[in-house]
Amino acid sequence: MIRLLLVFLLFFLGYTLLRVFLRILFLPRSPRTTAESPQGEEMVQDPQCGTYLPRTDAISRTVGGEINYFCSKKCRDDYAGRQ
Repeated sequence: MIRLLLVFLLFFLGYTLLRVFLRILFLPRSPRTTAESPQGEEMVQDPQCGTYLPRTDAISRTVGGEINYFCSKKCRDDYAGRQ
């Protein structure tokens, strides 16, 4: 009984390793030229705290002629106070 379980375990591990190896070799990788979320949205970085978030979720504000995107009103206000 124990031998049967060991054989099954070895078969399962071998099968799993083979699948991983074949995925690495044969699945094409698409290079990302821009930072995008899994849904395809462009990601922007909050200059205050460094958080990345989708542009559609960000709070924008023009500071010094440059558009900045923030994750929250607190980060936006802290960044404006720093300028």
